[in-house]
Amino acid sequence: MSEFRLDWPWAVDGTTPGAELLRVVAEARTAGEREAGLRALSQAAAGADPAAVERYAIGLAIAGQYTDSLRFWRILLSHLPGETRLRLNTATCLLKAGRGEECAHELAECDRRCRPEDPLRPLVERRVAELARARAAVDREWQLLDLRAEAHRELVAQGRARVGDLKDLCRVLGALTKRPGGGDDPAEMLAVARRIRAEAPHDTEGRELLVWSLLLADRKDELDQALRELEQVAPDSPVLEGFRSQVTDPQFRRQSDELKQRWDDLAGRAGRGEPGAEDELRRELAAHPKSEQLRVALLFAVYGRAASGRGDYAEARQLALDLADDPGAGHHTHFHVAQFLWGLGEHARARREFALALTTSRNEEDRESVRLAMRTVGADAGEPRG
Repeated sequence: MSEFRLDWPWAVDGTTPGAELLRVVAEARTAGEREAGLRALSQAAAGADPAAVERYAIGLAIAGQYTDSLRFWRILLSHLPGETRLRLNTATCLLKAGRGEECAHELAECDRRCRPEDPLRPLVERRVAELARARAAVDREWQLLDLRAEAHRELVAQGRARVGDLKDLCRVLGALTKRPGGGDDPAEMLAVARRIRAEAPHDTEGRELLVWSLLLADRKDELDQALRELEQVAPDSPVLEGFRSQVTDPQFRRQSDELKQRWDDLAGRAGRGEPGAEDELRRELAAHPKSEQLRVALLFAVYGRAASGRGDYAEARQLALDLADDPGAGHHTHFHVAQFLWGLGEHARARREFALALTTSRNEEDRESVRLAMRTVGADAGEPRG
């Protein structure tokens, strides 16, 4: 849960040179274009002109380099402590960096220092009010999470909690560990994750929750083994993807990458109808029955065989429905099953899968891919909102 759902624009003096360079950074389509824009802003700031340094600090923040940006805002404030615009932009940078409490402190200092006759006084007051409303909304969300946790704890105490209830409790407890001012102890989350692992040993999401809880509880002694077990059933897991970029064990990373590559290759061969590939895919799936990657690959292999006249669509349809009904299905599954079912003319089920693909998207790029697929097949009428 993000701390404050606010998106403040930068307070910029429109007469200051350099606006074009900022647009280059903001509208860059490649990393190279962005770096070129930052270099130009850096060169312009080399003369220590405060306006040019301010533009460079904004450019760094636009590029997501918040630590460097804040360093320049602090330098500027040390020379111009009474400049309202600088404090507003420092608060904005802290907000965009996800440092909500520091943002609130900086904005309070800006409010204290800003004179009544300052032209930016109305903007300061508006942002103080916006922040107060956002903080109240976040407080309500923490309260709701507490209530959800208590409701699930009651189900556990009564012996009525199912695996789905335990997963939800685990996710809520994980969110509560991030509560500002000192989150909850992750020990309870870890205990719930262990229970999920015991009751549903082949559940991919349960394994991901165990990894998450071990990480939060700083149980490095068990984390490596949990990661290895996860990569055996779901090498395409987004949780694994995050660890691959940080893992220090080169053997683990190499083995994980090799398995994922082997499955990608197998899926491609089966999809093209190469002799023996579908049988090999089925054997691999029998060994890893919960792998979304392999299950979706088999769906498309069987569908391709039917489309080429070497089979019928009944098995492919059943595979798609089984995938759609799996409570542990993720974005990858919903996204592909939706398109398959739409092609079969089962538009109501397909719309449901598109909706689930949207809600399980990990980022805006995923969501835009779903919207594009819906527009392409004509399913965008009545697209789920929110």
